[in-house]
Amino acid sequence: MNTDSLKLHVSFPPHIICKKTVSSINYNFLIGLIPAIFIGTYFFGIYALRNMLISVVTAVLCEAGMQKFLKREILIKDGHAVLTGLLLAFLCPSTVPWWMLVVGAGCAIIAGKMIFGELGNNPFCPPLVGWVMLRLSWPNTITFWIEPKGGMIPDHPLWVFKFDGIEAFLDYNYHIMDLLIGKQPGGIGTTCALALIAGGAYLLLKRVIPWQIPLGYFGSIFLFSLILWLSNNTQHINPIYHLITGSTILGGFFLATDPVTSPVTRWGKLIFGIICGSLIILIRIWGRYPDGVAFAILLGNSISPLLSKIKSRPYGKER
Repeated sequence: MNTDSLKLHVSFPPHIICKKTVSSINYNFLIGLIPAIFIGTYFFGIYALRNMLISVVTAVLCEAGMQKFLKREILIKDGHAVLTGLLLAFLCPSTVPWWMLVVGAGCAIIAGKMIFGELGNNPFCPPLVGWVMLRLSWPNTITFWIEPKGGMIPDHPLWVFKFDGIEAFLDYNYHIMDLLIGKQPGGIGTTCALALIAGGAYLLLKRVIPWQIPLGYFGSIFLFSLILWLSNNTQHINPIYHLITGSTILGGFFLATDPVTSPVTRWGKLIFGIICGSLIILIRIWGRYPDGVAFAILLGNSISPLLSKIKSRPYGKER
């Protein structure tokens, strides 16, 4: 009898059977971004599509090149490099030069991911690492907004509120419906709130992302800004504007929910979302930056391992 057929290959526990894979999670994220891709291309034209392609191709080439250089298995088929490049392009305006997207995507993959040992070891969300590199290096270029096709809003709402004050914000007479459908300046994939909400709903229905992070994130943004608005509506804007402008919705559904850089426990995820949302309002009201989503989520990533220890339980233990 041949005993080779009876040999078992045993790996380290815990052994978990799950239908979710890295590839399926990343591709579901990409599916959720499809509405925003079409809307961004419609509102900002061929330059938006060009920027998305440049960022994605650069991210894929950088990941494959680093894996080849480090003599590791090339894993670009899992879709994470594509997702990273696309999210970085979403955060940038359509006016960004092509070479800045190359630099940003390269930093996102190399400095934000590969330098820590590839996917699963990176402590910070890679697209945000690339965007922050660009924001700190070329602040004027990365915030040069143009109004979308058919839009009548020349200035970014959060920029007007931050630098010109509440009177100027009210003079612009921003309509909530216009902001919801994307008629506002901003990043390619951040302007249309309805498209991002549709993508986020898809991820929630498919159980790709946990509900705790968006709940804590959006809930804290709304509650914190509501308290400020009710306390003094002559200095603060309606909390609805905080939710539907800037990178708020993209951050809540597609950036803060990154499975690698967010906590693993339920209570940890909820607290993580609350911390990120609260930091966004703190930065917008008292900080230097008008938006603050990227910096808030990166700060939340830094304490994510600590939050993962909250209410944790061993695998296999009954509730």
